[in-house]
Parts: sequence; C-alpha cells; structure tokens
Amino acid sequence: MRTCLPARHPPGLAAAVVIGVVLGAVPARAAPGEPGYHLVNTIHLEGTGGSGRIALDAGTHRLFIVRTTHVTVVDVERGREIGKVTGTSGAHDVALVPKLGRGFTSNRATNTVSIFNLRTLRGTSDHPETGARPEAIVHDSSSGRIFTMNADSNNATPIDAADDAAAGSVPLGGRPASAVTDGEGRVFVQLQDRNEIAVLDAHVLRVVRRWPLAPCTPSAGLAIDTAHDRLFSACRDDTMSVLDTGSGRVVARTPIGHCANVLGYDPGTSLLFAACDDGTLTVIRQESADAYRVVDTIRTPPGARGLEIDPSTHRVYLAVREGSHDRRGGGGSPVVLVYDR
Repeated sequence: MRTCLPARHPPGLAAAVVIGVVLGAVPARAAPGEPGYHLVNTIHLEGTGGSGRIALDAGTHRLFIVRTTHVTVVDVERGREIGKVTGTSGAHDVALVPKLGRGFTSNRATNTVSIFNLRTLRGTSDHPETGARPEAIVHDSSSGRIFTMNADSNNATPIDAADDAAAGSVPLGGRPASAVTDGEGRVFVQLQDRNEIAVLDAHVLRVVRRWPLAPCTPSAGLAIDTAHDRLFSACRDDTMSVLDTGSGRVVARTPIGHCANVLGYDPGTSLLFAACDDGTLTVIRQESADAYRVVDTIRTPPGARGLEIDPSTHRVYLAVREGSHDRRGGGGSPVVLVYDR
C-alpha cells in the first residue's frame, strides 16, 4: 500500500478550516449543539504484536482485532480481552458473517484466507487460496460471497462464505486498496494506482463500472451510506470525496486529517469518522446527502489502522498503539480506545 504524500491543502477549501481541522494546531472542540465524543475507556491488549483492521459483531458485543500472529477478541461490554483466533499469521483484515457464525481473515503472508467459528473461535481446516498479497476482505450478503482484494496481482478472489469454494479471480485493472459493499451485489473498490473506484458485480463477477476520483488520490479510507447512495473515499490531499453510487459523480468534498487509513459512517447519527495518520479523528456531520460539515477533531495516537462503530450504542472503537509517536503505528502498546458522547 502506497504511503501518503506530505500534507497539501487543496484550493477551494477555506484556509481557516484547513488550518484548524487538518493541521490541528489548536485542540478542537465539538461545534455548538453537537454531541462531543470523548475517550471513555482504554482496553489494553496482551502481547507486543501490532494491531490492524478490526470488525465488530454487534450481536455478541465482540470486537475482532487483527494482530501480527493472531486475531484478538475483546468483549466490549466488559472491556477486556476474552480469547484469540490462531492460525492467521500474516493476516491483514477480517470480515464477519454472523448469520453463518463464521469469520474470515485475509492472510497476505501466505496468500490464503483463514476461516473460524465466531462462537468457539476455532479455525477450520480449509484455507482457500487467493491472489498475491490479499489485503482488504469484505462480505457481500446479496451474493453470499467473501471477496479478498489482492494488492500484488491486481485482482479479487470471490469465495462462497458457506462452503469455502473459491470462484476463480476477478481482474480489477489496478492495485486495490479498501473495499465496501452495498449489500445488493455491488462491491466498490479503491484502485490507488488509477485514482478510481471500480464497481464489481458480485453475481456476474466482473467490473461493470469505473469512476474517476481525480483530483483525489485515494488513501485507504472507504465507507458507505446505503440509505442515501453515497460512497466516502479518503484522499491524500487531506480531503474526503463523496460519490453518488448511482452515477459515480463526486458530489462533495470536505477537509479531514492527513492520510486517513480508515473511515466509518454511523447511519443512526449521520456522523462520519476519519482516523488519520497525523493523530487526529475527524468527526463530520452529514447534513444532507450532498452537504457535510466538520464538527470536531479529536486527538489520538498516530497511525490508527482499525475503526468500528457500534450501531446500537454509537460508541466508536479505534485500534492504535498507546504511546506511539510514529504515524506508521510503530512503537507503543496495542490498545483499543473507546469513544462515546
């Protein structure tokens, strides 16, 4: 995955907004009338290995955190680690399918997918092969398939989530970064080397649309609002682009922190969260499908790689390394930070 460029502020964004929100020169406060998110708990993780992508099973209150050699499982209600999934060495991302009681990791060190039981945390003997260096992994409920985004072979591997059968590969025409699904058979994939979104049809298994993002060069942050047909893509110029998922047209841009690795959208509060390498968590209010306003900037350790939002409590979970001063997430101790209003 390409590293972000030095911060550059795009023309057309008010200088005061860029300085106050993107650079974070002064600790920001929530805008008047907005619920101010603040740190309510720090969950310390065992071991010294780094932490990466995370996924929340809201029904069981379990948070799954990808580590260097395993997946750590945390009970977010009790605020403590309760187990681990082994056999996932080199994993990058994790996807959950609660309806089937199964979880999946993309293992970029071995070009495989590991499969485990969400209740017992035991892995299965099946390890479907993928393309080269699988990173992002998503589940499309409409097709019942898991998709890995293979960064070194520029393709996606579809796998049946119920029987583990792989269905070949889907050429993407560029290097994939993050991906999200709309639950209706479309997978939206960032192609970092082409500055575009590829729309993959999860049923016919081919790319059916390509949407340019220019002047946005995507970082890894991607999120979706299915109710309003909006796709959110973080950009390396310290902005976020908003696309109409019907037409692919960019309808809005808003400032965020530098190099957002993860985005999250909460449909219950109409808030977006951008966790950035510069140690900021930008909070954005969706005022309408095409109007967005930054309402808060929260200081965090730099280098966050995982963010999840609980749809019932609206708490935000951020995987970072406490005490780290490295935007790549090195050093410090692995923790999950919990934010609430």
